[in-house]
Amino acid sequence: MKKVYLVCGTGIATSSILRVKIEEYLYDHNMQATVQQLRVAELNPGLIDADVIVSTTAIPPEIQEKAPVVDGIPLITGIGEQEALQKVLEILKAKT
Repeated sequence: MKKVYLVCGTGIATSSILRVKIEEYLYDHNMQATVQQLRVAELNPGLIDADVIVSTTAIPPEIQEKAPVVDGIPLITGIGEQEALQKVLEILKAKT
C-alpha cells in the first residue's frame, strides 16, 4: 500500500488538517494509502518509507533525497490546494 507522511512542526494540529484533506481527496480518487502524521524532528533518513511527504515546514535535504516532498501550505491556506492535492495523487500513481 502507498504511504504518505504528513509533516509539521509539532505533528498535531496542522498535520491533522492535512490528514483530513489528503484522505478525502485520495478516497474520492480511488487511491488507497496509509497516512501518517509526524513532527519534522521524528524524520530519520534511514527509516523513510513514504512514497510522498506533504509538509508545512522545511524538510532537511537528506530527507528530500528519500521521498518527493509536496508543500502542504496550500492545503492550509486554500490557495493552490487542488494543485497540491493533484501533485500528491500523481506521485502516488507513478509509484509502482
